Amino acid sequence: MKKTMYLTGLLAVSTALMASAQTSLYTTTDDFAQFNSNAGVTSSLYYSIASTVNGIGNQSSPGGTGGVGSLQLASLVGYDWISGGSLPSPTAAAFQALSPGSSRQYSAESGGGAGTMLPASGTITMDVETGNLIGYNYYQFGIGLNYNGNYNFDFSTSSSTFTGADGNTWSHLVIPYTTQAASLTYFGWGLIENSGSPGVGGETFYVDNIQIQAAPEPGTMALAAMGGGAALLFFRRRAGH
Repeated sequence: MKKTMYLTGLLAVSTALMASAQTSLYTTTDDFAQFNSNAGVTSSLYYSIASTVNGIGNQSSPGGTGGVGSLQLASLVGYDWISGGSLPSPTAAAFQALSPGSSRQYSAESGGGAGTMLPASGTITMDVETGNLIGYNYYQFGIGLNYNGNYNFDFSTSSSTFTGADGNTWSHLVIPYTTQAASLTYFGWGLIENSGSPGVGGETFYVDNIQIQAAPEPGTMALAAMGGGAALLFFRRRAGH
């Protein structure tokens, strides 16, 4: 009995922690080939990580084997959605990772009707190789979310450089995001850029290793912690007794 309660408490804690773990959305050439209805330009020469495992955003083979590579895009001058950077229509798993408990529009989880977006927050991270971007005062990358009553641009708030698996210098970007309550009849998301003038548009850069981490609700974490703490206390008292 005491072991059962102990394990139940630990399971509650571990479940909450798993909900907050980073999840790979897109990282292989198979994943990136889906961008803009299979019109994305993929590259097998540039890659921040040498992963061959498809992300949960892959519509045909999530978790399957894909090619090592990245998404090649062309920079723009100004503030806008990057051409070629529209993320694919999200899979059920990707949508749950973005906003736990939400349902896509006209899908099995919404019963074929309008979907539901629930309030959520989290971070999307991605790696960018910007070696070809020249002539800019500044450039900034982020994620755009477009759905009923909401058209949000969220830019990176921190970045760190590292040497990628391809030997090139990459930047790891952290992009906080939020979702708002809405009844969904449409949803779109994509990569965005904010760049300064003077600049030269059309320079190539590469994106890899797009991951997502939804923040668990504070109440969920509190209950999980209480459950785990109570189980541990009970176990210790019974063991001492």
